[in-house]
Amino acid sequence: MLKSNCTTWDFLVTLQLFNQSDMKTIVFPVVKLIRMPLASHHTVSQFFLAVFWIWMHLLYFTVTNQTFGTSPEEDAVNKPNRPIPAKRISVDSAIILRWVLVPVNLALSLYAGAVPSGMTICVLTSIYCSGGGHSHWLSKNGCCAGFYALFEYGATQIADSSEKLNRNQLGAIIGSALIIITTIHAQDFRDDEGDALLGRRTFTLSFPVFSRITMPILLSVWSIALCLLSEANQFVMLVLVALGAVTGIRFLTLKSAKDDRLSYLYYNVDMALNGSCCFQLVES
Repeated sequence: MLKSNCTTWDFLVTLQLFNQSDMKTIVFPVVKLIRMPLASHHTVSQFFLAVFWIWMHLLYFTVTNQTFGTSPEEDAVNKPNRPIPAKRISVDSAIILRWVLVPVNLALSLYAGAVPSGMTICVLTSIYCSGGGHSHWLSKNGCCAGFYALFEYGATQIADSSEKLNRNQLGAIIGSALIIITTIHAQDFRDDEGDALLGRRTFTLSFPVFSRITMPILLSVWSIALCLLSEANQFVMLVLVALGAVTGIRFLTLKSAKDDRLSYLYYNVDMALNGSCCFQLVES
């Protein structure tokens, strides 16, 4: 249960804590894209509706993920600030919240005009959590790319008030998904110890040396390719290439969990810039 003296503010803080660690991975990069002309006709109200849609569907995923299997016990050790290990909410109450979010999000998607994306996020969440998608690097990376594409597709559709996205918008989303599926193992380095104890077969555990070698190569290649093909200004290009190289080299040379957490923060900034260049690419 929630704390007996829980206020509305406490409850909202609890909800945000479910989403907090994924804000930089999903919410901020996607919001940056829909703020740009990727959703070229949006109004202020449409923009905030899209942001709220992202946040609510992310909440469904994070609540499901943090209540599934041994996640509560794992978070008690690795991420004690999350709502369940922090005793802000019980596992049973969080499970009830998870099921309440299903019809709430369906109604929200129906109102916003993004039902296919919303329903597919629910299905992909089940595949990731209860279907074992999180346990092997191939399915995990594929699911992560799928989540990113679905959030981006649905939010762009809402912000642009369009039933069907155009070729340029789809191209930007596909480009972002390709970058994610080839580099998202950046998030696994920081959790290697815990993942090993749980028997997960992440890319970083399956290929500990090769996975680190890929980071400077892939991040640099993506950054250079996007800069060469897009119409982003020279300063953005320079920052993108430099950040990709620095982030990749950090992953290769600095291998403590603390260093990997900071490198992952750099990675998320790099992904936001890459997403911006994806849009410039398809518009050029």
